[in-house]
Amino acid sequence: MRELTPDVIKSLTPDQAELLVELGELAKKEEELTRAIEAIRRQEEKVGLKSDSRLMKAIYEDSEFDELLSLRAVRERFAVQDKIGGILRSLAAAGLGDLTIVRRQAPHYGVKLD
Repeated sequence: MRELTPDVIKSLTPDQAELLVELGELAKKEEELTRAIEAIRRQEEKVGLKSDSRLMKAIYEDSEFDELLSLRAVRERFAVQDKIGGILRSLAAAGLGDLTIVRRQAPHYGVKLD
């Protein structure tokens, strides 16, 4: 396996480099979406909307309200994760399946390299 070092980066074809750039951009987007989802959920807990100790009166008091608020970000994160899986497959097909980052991340995105 190869680490993604400056020497490896210099040896990449333009197509390989573009795939790695896209992987980095998607990883950043996934992180942003995860942070947004977590922030929504933390905020809901802070204001006590997670409390089940009283009878629910409105939708914003529902215990699943934070899930409802974060639904768009969750769906977008799933789409980003699917794209990351596709990029990882493309990297393997482009001859970069031996990069450690590709090997480490492939199982997290449902990609089988062998």
